[in-house]
Amino acid sequence: MRALLDSIVAALGIYAGTLVVGVLSGLVPIINGEIFLVGVVLLSGKLWPAIALALLVAIGQMIAKIILYKAAHSATGLGKDSRLGRKIEAARAKLDKWREKPLAITFISAVTGLPPFYLITLLAGALGVRFRTFFILGIIGRVIRFVALALIVLLV
Repeated sequence: MRALLDSIVAALGIYAGTLVVGVLSGLVPIINGEIFLVGVVLLSGKLWPAIALALLVAIGQMIAKIILYKAAHSATGLGKDSRLGRKIEAARAKLDKWREKPLAITFISAVTGLPPFYLITLLAGALGVRFRTFFILGIIGRVIRFVALALIVLLV
């Protein structure tokens, strides 16, 4: 895995490579964007490059989450008459009762990773959480997460 990440950075440079790794880590859970970010921040060693790298990981992750959200949202319409489709409709009905809670969970997940933001993204798409709201909460949460991590690495 490390060789793959090293080759991406060697081929694209540290900034474009970081964006690509951000996208990959958002799509493939075993690729860890946080560990990669720690490494490139340690290599840069400076504040503004570290913040730029953190923003690129956050943007890359949200590109991946958009793909996942749209895929889950599209897939829910395929089997409306199936057993799974009925379960999704029942979950949507419950979601309407909570209205604001999924938004808080989306933001908390984007910042902390608990519950996994990958799972929350799929649920948001499947349950019909408004895309714009999902995206805004997700990008703000991811930026907070990755910039905080970069700053912690620089301080330690």
